[in-house]
Amino acid sequence: MVRKLLSSLLIAFVVSAHSYAINLVILSSGSPVEEYRRYKNLSEYLTKKIKEPVELKIVAKVDELLYMYEKGQVDMSITCPIVYFELKDRGFNIDAVAVIKIDGQILESGVIVVRKDSDIKNVKDLKDRRITLGSSICASNCVMPLYVLSKEGITFEDVPDLWSSGSDKAAILAVIAGLADAAGVKEESALKFLDKGIRILVKSPYVPRYVVNLSRDIPEELYRSIVDALYHLNDEQTLSKLGIDAFVPPPMGLFDILKDYKSILSQYPMLR
Repeated sequence: MVRKLLSSLLIAFVVSAHSYAINLVILSSGSPVEEYRRYKNLSEYLTKKIKEPVELKIVAKVDELLYMYEKGQVDMSITCPIVYFELKDRGFNIDAVAVIKIDGQILESGVIVVRKDSDIKNVKDLKDRRITLGSSICASNCVMPLYVLSKEGITFEDVPDLWSSGSDKAAILAVIAGLADAAGVKEESALKFLDKGIRILVKSPYVPRYVVNLSRDIPEELYRSIVDALYHLNDEQTLSKLGIDAFVPPPMGLFDILKDYKSILSQYPMLR
């Protein structure tokens, strides 16, 4: 009996010694509860494919994600492309190994919305208006709306009241409630509220949706197993639960339009 117990403990020790738990962190762009429910399907799929535990965590703020990276608590994350650049700029050893295809597209647009009854007819009319954004850093609901403003020569001096609402829904509701004159959000977020009293004023150039970031510090064999599992996820039920079409390799030059994101953000220092 004692010999059998010792044997079981030895086997458990050997298994745990060779185990490498992957910490998968999702930067929320909507409801953290809903996103946990969705991405739990991904963590379970990867656990099965790579034969290592994949532990899921959802975070609501970029600062929280950056803190976790600094503490070495992230092996893999799904973020907007601007956060990928921010992580690279801070020296974290990561690769953008995949982007997410949704409804046949890997790109999305940022838009600026106003109330349907607003007297704002074009981007130049946004001077001296109150503008809120769905995010303080991400691509389609921050950088690209600011890109549109900067192309029209509208600087922070022209927009004395500019702030982040923390989410697209909060930004849109601020416009509907009259707390803001305009909001910069993702196009797909705006489309959900077009029958609630808003209209799209302008659309930005297209940028990548979501980026899968994978640490280069994990064992090479495990790294390759994860990448292979992502590219070969073709189970329709799992994809349906995730609400995506596929994970695909990032095409060459995909992020080029966003490389100068800091120069855009620097024009609107009140957001920092």
